[in-house]
Amino acid sequence: MQEEKPNEQSSVTSRSLAAVLVTTFLGLTLIALFIAYMPQLFFFVQVGNQAIAREQQLLAKDAANAVADFIQVRFDVLETAASLTDLASTSLSDQEKILANLLGLQSAFRQVAFLNMQGQELARLSRLSLTVSRNPVDRLESDWLIQVTQGERYISPIYVDEMTSEPLVIMVVPVLDVFGDFQGMLLAEVNLKFMWDLVDRLKVGEKGVAYVVNRQGTLIAFGDTSRVLRGEDVSQLNLVTSFIEDPVPAGETVTRGYQGINGLRVIGTYVRLGVPDWAVVTELPVFEGTRPFITKILLSVIVGLAVAVLVGLVAVYIARRLAVPLTHLTATARRIAEGELDLQAEPQGPIEVIDMAHAFNQMTTQLRETLASLEQRVAERTQGLLTAAEVSSATTAVFDIEELLPQVVELVRERFHLYYVGLFLTDEEGEYAVLRAGSGEAGRVMLARNHRLRIGGGSMIGRCVATGQADIQLDVGEAAVRFNNPDLPDTRSELALPLRSRGQVIGALTVQSEQEAFFSQEDISVMQTVADQVANAVRNARLFRQVQDNLEAERRAYGVLTQDAWQNLLQSRSDLGFLSDGQTTVQRVDVWRPEMDTALFTGRVALGKEDAPTLAIPVKVRNQVVGVIDGRKPDGTEWTQEEIDLLTAMSNQLNLALESAQLYEDTQRRAARERLVGEVTGRIRQELDLEAVLKVTVDEIQRALGLEKAAIRLIGDASSRTNVSGTGAGSNGT
Repeated sequence: MQEEKPNEQSSVTSRSLAAVLVTTFLGLTLIALFIAYMPQLFFFVQVGNQAIAREQQLLAKDAANAVADFIQVRFDVLETAASLTDLASTSLSDQEKILANLLGLQSAFRQVAFLNMQGQELARLSRLSLTVSRNPVDRLESDWLIQVTQGERYISPIYVDEMTSEPLVIMVVPVLDVFGDFQGMLLAEVNLKFMWDLVDRLKVGEKGVAYVVNRQGTLIAFGDTSRVLRGEDVSQLNLVTSFIEDPVPAGETVTRGYQGINGLRVIGTYVRLGVPDWAVVTELPVFEGTRPFITKILLSVIVGLAVAVLVGLVAVYIARRLAVPLTHLTATARRIAEGELDLQAEPQGPIEVIDMAHAFNQMTTQLRETLASLEQRVAERTQGLLTAAEVSSATTAVFDIEELLPQVVELVRERFHLYYVGLFLTDEEGEYAVLRAGSGEAGRVMLARNHRLRIGGGSMIGRCVATGQADIQLDVGEAAVRFNNPDLPDTRSELALPLRSRGQVIGALTVQSEQEAFFSQEDISVMQTVADQVANAVRNARLFRQVQDNLEAERRAYGVLTQDAWQNLLQSRSDLGFLSDGQTTVQRVDVWRPEMDTALFTGRVALGKEDAPTLAIPVKVRNQVVGVIDGRKPDGTEWTQEEIDLLTAMSNQLNLALESAQLYEDTQRRAARERLVGEVTGRIRQELDLEAVLKVTVDEIQRALGLEKAAIRLIGDASSRTNVSGTGAGSNGT
């Protein structure tokens, strides 16, 4: 018995020490976790709330940008039409053509009109009958004319058409000439149903909504169109009240929780647009917004408790059995964390520690492979983006579409190591996608036979253009839609990408490889970036050509007008010419030498050699030669280049002075003509008797025009005629 007591005491002591160790370690672990976790939990709650608010603000700003872009694009279209077309000086038929183009360009435009500087209608086109359509000018507020004449945009309050029940708004922009002078106004009546579709497509979580209100709190865009059509007042909503009473500056956001438009407790954010003075509101139900956050908190608590228990148990076991091996393993892990990724843990100690070391080594191996794979993927993605940037840089410098498209396909094929690249553009009828550029010999063959594919047909290009979505076939030979193009027999993978510009599909880009499964989903993103850059380049080239054609047409038209004006002037004033010998200046038109003919017909400085060197310099107005300056030196010396340059500069100044004088004479003639008409009209209106009116009229016409005779004849039937005539001085009656 005496020998067994020490063993019993030792056993009790040993068990008590283990219990104390476990209890103490677990207690310390739980206390440490609690102390460390509570601030983190509080911080996590704050960060979660901020994340929800930021997400809401981003959603609201995206929604506001979408609505603002809808308004901005319509303003941009009107201002572009006002700046690129000379509406003020064109005929009514040309004005109507321009307005018709606007209606065709923007489906949201219901009516467009060109107004003069007083706001009176000069031309108007409508998608509805003009007899049915109400004049949009009648709906404008009183201050609109002042705002537009000051060079500002104007947008009216929203109203609902009585016949179609469509929500409408009127946009007006000033029309300026090339000198920046106000010439009139371009007006468009815009159908906001298109904006309804835009707002309805906005996604705010799973159950969230987005809507638009004006400063009166009236709902103007919402997924439930019936509520919009009846003009529902939502000013009682907390966030809408804030917008009405104390709006923030345009572009800023306000976020808070309240009872939402559908009766749910929501987290809402509004963004003020500014022009027009609307607000875009997004609402996300509280349960949806906080659900991920609450789930993470609960999961974090459960994981924390599980880790605490596991750490306590494992830590005791490790403390008794694995202290030294784990110390070595910890040191190895620390060195790996510091960057020694090739380091391996040395298996030693109990079998569990050895297995852990092996597992650790496997984990580090997988980590190295993962990092290497990530680096390779990042490098490939970076290379793809750099190539896309290179394509964009190369295409933005070319404005000739016939030069641009071949460069694009060859550059894409070379940079992405492809078998074939082809670029299709839609035809004017929107029925076919026509090949405009193709790489290699296959491209030249297909271009020669005018290769085209029906839009919406069975081809990848046809589907891509019709749907506006990328189409990929990784093994064309086994795909459901076979690729039967004998010009490209080696194609094994194909990717068709839409060419999208400002939301419109203008064509498609096909890229093909000889390898199976060559393209991945990540390649679609990179290649679509390239396709978007190409689409923008094509659009810019088309716009550049259109602007160049318009400028050339305007330049030619203005040159013809200038030439006609000078020809009329010179026909009426054939004696315009002066001669100066340094002493006197007299009017002379009989001086004409051969070098003057040369300057007149070539438009360049000409030198002549008679008895003394002579110099002839053409006089130009708007690139039209209207005269010649001829000179000789009294001492008979040669003309120096400095003297020629000086006389040429003086001739340029004369050109400007002649143009101003010609314009002034035209103005004076028009003023005199209007004054004469006014005087004759005033004298005629002084008479009330019919015969007296006729007599005064014929006398004034004869006197004003200096005619030998003038007559007015009122004709009834064949047997009765009344004649009134006037005669000038020295005439003998009718």
